[in-house]
Formats: sequence, C-alpha cells, structure tokens
Amino acid sequence: MEKILRIEETNFKTSKNDYHNYEGFQVVTDEQTIKVGISSGQSCCENYGYMTTNDDLKEFEGAELVSIKVVDKSLNVKAIENDGFDEGEAMFVNFNTTKGVMQLVAYNSHNGYYGHEAVLVSK
Repeated sequence: MEKILRIEETNFKTSKNDYHNYEGFQVVTDEQTIKVGISSGQSCCENYGYMTTNDDLKEFEGAELVSIKVVDKSLNVKAIENDGFDEGEAMFVNFNTTKGVMQLVAYNSHNGYYGHEAVLVSK
C-alpha cells in the first residue's frame, strides 16, 4: 500500500504551459505527488478563495493511503482517477488513510463573474 511521506503547502501549475497558478497542498507519497489547489490569479477585484483543513496534517504522515474521494457542495462523492478533477464553488477532498480521514477543502470565493478553478492532480 502507498505510504504518505509528507504533507505541505505549495504553489504550482498543472502543466508547463499553464498560465494559471494554484495555491494549496501537496501530499507526497512513496509512489506519487498529489496536489490540491485553487487558481490564485485575479481577473478584477474578486477574491479567489482559499484552501484549508481542520486536520493536523502531521498526524497523517506515515499513514497508508487507502483512497481519495472528492465530495462536492451537494455531498456527491466521486472516486478520483489519475487524470485530475475540476470543481466549482467548493471542493472537499477526503484522503482515506489507515489513521482515519484527512480532508482538504477549496473554497471558491468570487463575485459571480470571475470564478476560480479548484483542481486535484497527481504525478
């Protein structure tokens, strides 16, 4: 089973040619790096939202990763494939581990005209 080595805040792009920057977290395992973030570019006077968690991330280091699921604002649960995931308004990402569930949350705070993309990518 895949082991979580560390969890840290990060800024990233989803590809070399991506003009968007994302702020969020990365979960580094012994098999992959999983990044969860929200686009941090500003188009006008809007806020772009934020990433947060109520969990003590250090507690999950060393745990085995069982699965990753996204829960949207309507509480619909979706299994994650390796090709990423986009969600609007709010995205709750549950990392199911042998030490329990760790949840990262992206809140999309915008003025109604300029929304911001929340992403989950794995490499």
